[in-house]
Amino acid sequence: MSTEFTSPTSIPVRSFDHRSAARDALRGVAVGDAFGAQFFVPENLPRLRERRLPDAGWPWTDDTEMACSVFDVLRRHGGVDQHDLVRGFARRHDFDRGYGPAMNRLLRLVRGGGKWQELAAGLFDGQGSWGNGAAMRVAPLGAWFAVDVAEAAAQAGRSARVTHTHPEAVAGAVAVAVAAALAARGRVEPVTGERLLAAVEELTPAGRVRSGLAEARELLGQPHAEYAAHRLGNGRRVSAADTVPFALWCAARHLDDFTEALWACASAGGDVDTTCAIVGGIVAARVGTAGIPAAWQVAREPLPEWVAEHELGEDLSRAGLGAEAAPPRRPEPIPVPDLVWTPGQWQRVRHGVRSQSMDDRWDAYLEGDHLFLHRSWTGYGVFQVTVAEDPAGWRPVAALVESDPERYRRLGDEAESAFLELFLRAWYMDDTRPELWERYQELRRADR
Repeated sequence: MSTEFTSPTSIPVRSFDHRSAARDALRGVAVGDAFGAQFFVPENLPRLRERRLPDAGWPWTDDTEMACSVFDVLRRHGGVDQHDLVRGFARRHDFDRGYGPAMNRLLRLVRGGGKWQELAAGLFDGQGSWGNGAAMRVAPLGAWFAVDVAEAAAQAGRSARVTHTHPEAVAGAVAVAVAAALAARGRVEPVTGERLLAAVEELTPAGRVRSGLAEARELLGQPHAEYAAHRLGNGRRVSAADTVPFALWCAARHLDDFTEALWACASAGGDVDTTCAIVGGIVAARVGTAGIPAAWQVAREPLPEWVAEHELGEDLSRAGLGAEAAPPRRPEPIPVPDLVWTPGQWQRVRHGVRSQSMDDRWDAYLEGDHLFLHRSWTGYGVFQVTVAEDPAGWRPVAALVESDPERYRRLGDEAESAFLELFLRAWYMDDTRPELWERYQELRRADR
């Protein structure tokens, strides 16, 4: 199978190490967050003016705690599992890390069994939060999906809505994720601050955040961060529109220099931990961990042990499922589902799907040009899908289903094809349209 795919929004999938890029962005978020937070301490303000580092021992805040959960979910699922993400936020929620009152309450209620969909949508009299919390944690996600900035934008929206449903908050998360994706792409293709902001503006939904990004582009030639913050905001209002444009201005101005980007950002004051977390995540996606000064990394509080930051994970394989995993014994052809995976979705296909509980029921992994779907509790392979690349992306070109009645009680060809399409679209394309399920049910009833 060819490893090249060219489009204005994609880079060669297999030539890019998305896991290490995401881990680097996470480290950048943590260093930026911890660095910026030091300047809420009045005794450190003279050091800011003189560009002298605060004494070592920089605790990080809720920005880093939530970004760690984002990275953890990506590493395990390959994309945003919203239920798992918000449960991770709630389980690890540390009140003393500086969460806002609304988020403290939401996560406490989720931890007690509340439905995140209702709680997030009900914030601020049903408007949803338009704060900067979704933007501050999302840089690792953008770096993870650098092969496909449209997928980065879509996944950022999913990650935002578990806590922030207001369109401006979602737009802020999208903007930061796209910026981090484009910065990470700078490892394998040229990128400039102007090009980065132009692409981010194009992919960010219309609204105040996008208008701020357009103004940030106009200010790229302006050398003074204080003036840019005066025009764009510095996070003092703790809203996405007041935070994201300035943070992206700082990152775009200093895309290859972590130190300058963070000093410039901190010099403008405001919500310094959050603006610096965003800037740190984006620039670290570009320069890597090696581009973060060693003294800053040492000064920053270590990441939580559960993050296991040195374990990047790997794509699921048959061996990873154990000895009981077996391919179909008596495969027979069925109609091929008509769909195409983008580069970002193909990255998710390669990552695989591993059941997290008995309720999940299915595992999936790629082996060469064949995608296998197994029953999780028996290990039996039920579907085998041959995939191939074409100019639009990757698509299934042949499909087989297990027809041994001792292993799988199959339905008719059309019903099995519809069932397979349900999985392929839901797992890798986040496409859960009710009509797909209704079509399968109609075909199933017709087989009885």
